[in-house]
This record gives sequence, C-alpha cells and structure tokens, in this order.
Amino acid sequence: MEAKERNDSHYAILVVDDEETIREGMRRILEAEGYRVHTSASGQAAAERIQEDDFDVVITDLKMAGMDGIEVLKTIFHSHS
Repeated sequence: MEAKERNDSHYAILVVDDEETIREGMRRILEAEGYRVHTSASGQAAAERIQEDDFDVVITDLKMAGMDGIEVLKTIFHSHS
C-alpha cells in the first residue's frame, strides 16, 4: 500500500500576535509546512478578518493590548455558533 501524500495547502491558519517577530516566524514555519497562513497584528484586526474569511485554525497570543486572545476566541465562538 502506498503512503498517501500529505497536502495541507488547503488548510487556512490565522496567526494573531502583536509581536512581529513571533507572528512572522510562525508564518514562515507554517508556510514551509505547506499551510496557507494569514496574520493579524492585533485582536481587533483578527476579529475583523474572521468576519471576512473562514479559518481552519487560529493561533493567538493571549496577552495583547486592546482585545486579548481570549476575547478573539470568544468572538470566533459567537460568530460561528
């Protein structure tokens, strides 16, 4: 039996972090693994982006100025329930 080739390019991931080095580092790593990655520099920007696009996974920093990561996750939950 042949091994099934992995194709993750159709999975969309949103990375939310107010620190550019963390955000961009995660983007590079995930893209190198074949994922489609979008980034947001704030919780508010992520909440707006989530209203426009669907994501399979959201990776968020918990401690951010303004809207923190928990609020981002609550926004996702309420917009998709």
